[in-house]
Amino acid sequence: LSWPELPAGNRIRYIWQEWLQSHFEDYHGGYLLTLDSLTQCLSLPDNVFEHEIRLGKTLEHCVEADPEQLPFMTDSLQSVVISHALEYTENPSVLLGEVHRSLAPQGYLYALIYAPDNPWYWQGKLRLGHKRRNLPLHRYTLSRYTDWFNLLGFKVIEVETIGCPWWRGFKNFQRKSQMNKGWLSAPIAYMVKVQKKVSTMTPIRPLEEKLSVAMAGKLANISTKQLDQANN
Repeated sequence: LSWPELPAGNRIRYIWQEWLQSHFEDYHGGYLLTLDSLTQCLSLPDNVFEHEIRLGKTLEHCVEADPEQLPFMTDSLQSVVISHALEYTENPSVLLGEVHRSLAPQGYLYALIYAPDNPWYWQGKLRLGHKRRNLPLHRYTLSRYTDWFNLLGFKVIEVETIGCPWWRGFKNFQRKSQMNKGWLSAPIAYMVKVQKKVSTMTPIRPLEEKLSVAMAGKLANISTKQLDQANN
């Protein structure tokens, strides 16, 4: 997608990375799964998780697989980061289902999602910019994704909007929470944090019980421990 070569795309990448780093300040442990080309070019902290698993077809990766058939054990990942992957995969609901299956109870999904029919999309659609880019396959609303989250068993923890002040062009994207007149700006993308819920009808596992490892082979030597659910 050549995000660093797009002035507006590089601005989105910077805002997204800054937002993620603010959530990764504390040690999480366990496995972090990253997929899609934009996520792979982020500079995420390397001391937050025990192991990072990269999945992708175009860049350097440690796993090559179909995103809609993730080769990970159930309840084995602590966090997943996806950047616009839901808009470019053929079946975003299937990908979300696979992410939910692979995440450990109370694990987190961080997703960067396009705002449908936003001005930046139509700029690329009409080829008004200097750089061409691949347009998303889907233009679902945030409410559609929220419905999927709820049906799968995710709890929406936080949603932050990246806005575009129309009077400043497409090189000055900002977080709406940091704008003086955010209500005047058009939404470009949403930064979403959701958590895999644990049913209250199931017994709570012992705190020191080991969860399933993410993959067989070399990675099987790395183990994770369930978080203290009482603190949540």
